[in-house]
Amino acid sequence: MNTEELTAMLNDPEMKEIVDSFIVETKEIIDSLDVDLIELEHNPDEEELINKVFRSFHTIKGTSSFLNLNKLTTITHRCEDILNKIRKKETKLTPEIMDYILQGFDKIKELVFKIENEKNEEVETEEMVQKLTELYKSLGQVQKVEEKESDIKARSEEKTEIIESTSDLLKQVEIKAESANSSESENKKEQALKQTELKKTDNTIRVDVERLDDLLNNVSELVLGRNRLAQINMEVSVEYEGTKLARELAETTKLIDMMTNELQQLVMKTRMVKIGKVFNKYPRLVRDLSKIAGKKINLIIEGEETELDKTLIEEINDPLVHLIRNSVDHGIEKEEVRIANGKKPAGTIKLSAKQEGNTIIITIEDDGKGIDPDIIKNKAVSKGLITKEKAIELTKQEIFNLIFLPGFSTAEVVTNISGRGVGMDVVKTNVTKLRGTIEIDSVPKVGTKISIRLPLTLAIISGLVVKVQKEQFVIPLSLVIEVIKVHKNNIYYVNQRPNIKLRDKVIPIVSLREKVLKNNGKKNDGDYQYVVIVGLAEKQIGLEVDGLVGQKEIVIKSLGNLIGKIPGIAGSSILGDGSIILILDVAEIINLS
Repeated sequence: MNTEELTAMLNDPEMKEIVDSFIVETKEIIDSLDVDLIELEHNPDEEELINKVFRSFHTIKGTSSFLNLNKLTTITHRCEDILNKIRKKETKLTPEIMDYILQGFDKIKELVFKIENEKNEEVETEEMVQKLTELYKSLGQVQKVEEKESDIKARSEEKTEIIESTSDLLKQVEIKAESANSSESENKKEQALKQTELKKTDNTIRVDVERLDDLLNNVSELVLGRNRLAQINMEVSVEYEGTKLARELAETTKLIDMMTNELQQLVMKTRMVKIGKVFNKYPRLVRDLSKIAGKKINLIIEGEETELDKTLIEEINDPLVHLIRNSVDHGIEKEEVRIANGKKPAGTIKLSAKQEGNTIIITIEDDGKGIDPDIIKNKAVSKGLITKEKAIELTKQEIFNLIFLPGFSTAEVVTNISGRGVGMDVVKTNVTKLRGTIEIDSVPKVGTKISIRLPLTLAIISGLVVKVQKEQFVIPLSLVIEVIKVHKNNIYYVNQRPNIKLRDKVIPIVSLREKVLKNNGKKNDGDYQYVVIVGLAEKQIGLEVDGLVGQKEIVIKSLGNLIGKIPGIAGSSILGDGSIILILDVAEIINLS
């Protein structure tokens, strides 16, 4: 089948359901193989794992053959042949053989991507197929005839063997019968397991993401309605206290509130994806990077069952790749250096995720050389990113934050892994876009720990409602670190800018009155000032407010094309009394400060 015929077949409306099903199932198998192949390299004698990997390639070969995807079928078949030899113990799995299998696997991923997006197989595969074919031939021919041990002994020994007695033969028959019965029972068990798996599969359905988005939008409107009902109930309970109407409305409001909360939680859960979907790609990444860098590195993954909104899952991959590459290149030392420093020859990178309240914390930790603050400062000064005078004033955390400046790199030599001055600033940009925070903690010669804190979802958020003059604003609660009440005598001015000292940090203060309301009028007359400490990526600032209203669940709504973009405002929402409240864009306020 030529390219035009294949494209026509894949685009045929009657074939759409079959093709879509093939792509989804094949991508699921590929995600599983990403982990299984690396695990197989570490445990080459584990028969169950070998069989699982073999079956995965066999399934892709069979389904792609049905759709006349010849290139995908051929390259998968070659990988399957090599794995079959390993499965039958005709050869042992070596790192060199695994290199070939992984290269073939990469081609398979490339082909599936091409089939999904362009409905063709226009990928160069001949060279890879040739390599796999040559490897298969070099592993030797399959031994078809198995000689019995008694025959070998008969040729090598001159004396005759005593023929086994009838009783021995009967015993052998009994043993064979028992083994046949046991194998039959095993087959029945396998069939029962398959039936159970099929039943489990029947309990799940695939739903288009757009439908989930529409459902979430409707639930968002329901939340607004719930808030409005709660407000009306409050007003009625005051005006008609003790009446039957007030009691019934209160009961109905309570029921609607409970049902709306449950529905909201259920819809949010349907959008949740296990972060393992992202984490599972990294064992292969660390394997390949460690080979390039000439280092021994073990990757430990924890918390892969932690769930995150699908939108966040898609966006967090790039930042994590950059952080892992940096750990491999800058963090983990060469084997001889580690031994000289009294460490284990192989370095360790630990990638973990956990949920705390409405936030997810992702941590990348290594036991490498750590970050030397003096090297960071000197590099930043030499590149003209900061002045010598400014460098002297920086705290340890502020020095670490210099890593996120565009163009900053400590690499002396440009390699395939890093050293181009691109990486950590990309991490900061992506984390900021997701309304997250990032923090670095490092000890020289011990290791580095980088923590990323993200909200569970970006659609319905918990917000802190604050008052600035007569206006109310919402600050996303996931960005709020703490709220403090500061005496005005404890606000210091540096270069005519207000700052406060909070424990060991100097935090700049931003007036929402000036930045958002553009009002330089008189501040409140009290001796104390409310300050909301917020953090985004690596930065922390204090937002000066006149009062605190409380915490509310907020549905983010766009301002629309008529109003357009307002500096410092991310969107709007509707309160229970029907009034509109603005949601602050903390990222933009930090940049404007």
